Amino acid sequence: MGLNIWITGCSGFLGTRLARNRIAKDDRVTSLSRRQSADADKSVVVDLANSNSPKLIAKLAHDDGPPDVVIHAASKQPSPGDLAAFVNANVQTTSNLIEGLTMQPPRMIIYTSTISVYGKPSLLPVDEASPAGGTLPYAATKRWSEQLLETFQRYSRIVVLRLPSLYGAGQADSFIDGLARTAQRDEPIELFSRGELIRDALHVSDVVKAIDNCIAQPVSAMFSIMNLGCGRSIKTNEWARSLVDALDSKSDIIPVDRETSYFSLYADITVAQEQLGFAPMSLAESMNVYAKELRT
Repeated sequence: MGLNIWITGCSGFLGTRLARNRIAKDDRVTSLSRRQSADADKSVVVDLANSNSPKLIAKLAHDDGPPDVVIHAASKQPSPGDLAAFVNANVQTTSNLIEGLTMQPPRMIIYTSTISVYGKPSLLPVDEASPAGGTLPYAATKRWSEQLLETFQRYSRIVVLRLPSLYGAGQADSFIDGLARTAQRDEPIELFSRGELIRDALHVSDVVKAIDNCIAQPVSAMFSIMNLGCGRSIKTNEWARSLVDALDSKSDIIPVDRETSYFSLYADITVAQEQLGFAPMSLAESMNVYAKELRT
């Protein structure tokens, strides 16, 4: 038997893929999620924001043995909502998780954060030394969760992976998935800001591989932050054209002058390349993988 892996948010888009991948490697996967997970060896239905969850986590670690690795992927994703809802879903869950693990900590906690913590940058690409200035509730609460985990480094090695938007079959609300639904209908694709905005995105399989590398070859630092991303400046019109080509879509791409609240953002991934051997797929390769997923 391999490692004892706990995954929070295991019933979600990324969590289900992580669970299937680790089980294929003969690890024992325990899901901690508000919904039952059919993909884990053991599914514990728990609301990590609930004040009783630390006791449940401590009992689970005592009864089943402490996890080797916890992948903390539970999160309230960007959406309308007040600050309190994001604090409850992102910050309180993290606080309760590490409180419950204090007596029997794992060797490593991997936290899936977001490049949104950088806010609107003055320079591109953003690297890990760039100031965190995300002021929207999602970005702010993900950053607060990072800081909570930083306090836990005296117990466990902490790796924070700041992710861009993820896409893949089964994802509902990302920029790329929205484009794909329109392209599959052969409908015109309108791109705000004339398609000139720079957007960062990753196929979900690239993140799964990066987490595999984290587990297989742990970094030496007890606390580290690394950006993941596509690795280059890609404008929305290039994303759209590559996706239309991969899907053999008849959609016209129409740049429009209308402005959007989004701003250009992409990450410098040098640290992850050097420390994790991170090598994201090229744009064409990732679009072809995605198109194949959608067809099947």
